[in-house]
Amino acid sequence: MTAFSSRVYLLRHGELTTKDVLAGHTDFILSKKGFEQLNIACGRLANIDLVTSSSLKRCSEFARQFCDFNKIPLNITDDIKEFNFGDWDGQSYDELWQHTKTPTIGDFWQSPWLVTPPNGESMAHFYQRITTWWQQLLVNTICQGTRSQLVITHAGVIKQLLAIICQVPKQLNYQNIFTVGYGKVICIDIFFDENGQAWPKIIF
Repeated sequence: MTAFSSRVYLLRHGELTTKDVLAGHTDFILSKKGFEQLNIACGRLANIDLVTSSSLKRCSEFARQFCDFNKIPLNITDDIKEFNFGDWDGQSYDELWQHTKTPTIGDFWQSPWLVTPPNGESMAHFYQRITTWWQQLLVNTICQGTRSQLVITHAGVIKQLLAIICQVPKQLNYQNIFTVGYGKVICIDIFFDENGQAWPKIIF
């Protein structure tokens, strides 16, 4: 194949109408400010060929509007939904810190690879889910020759992708290494060599 470069913009959804909650898989919606944050972020991007969005409303509702207005293809997927916190999902942080039984939310934040939220997703499953999606994105980018794409997703997903790209050992608590604010964009440039090998780098 002919070597080429591609760009992936990772965009975290904006502020939610419900504040100070562990959102997870709970389908909260964006506040007016949240929509404004995403409009500002996307206003700085140009020549987007494709948008991929989490299926949760805080990502997908803006993605549909953005793609309809700009006539850009949109792919909505469950694969890049936020981490599933199970019984903790959707609860306020105050409630979680004060009332959760063993294991507690504190146990999880300290050792996410050892503690799984009750009825929630294990970190090993989350890692595999996001890794598989990223590998498929690389394959699709080569097959379609995509030069620039936008991915609208969640903080936990973006942190996981950054850990993969930076080759952080998966047992480390990388969720506390990176911080991604509402409506923030992280740019990944990927060089595909003649053998189809992907060489991603983070652009600051």
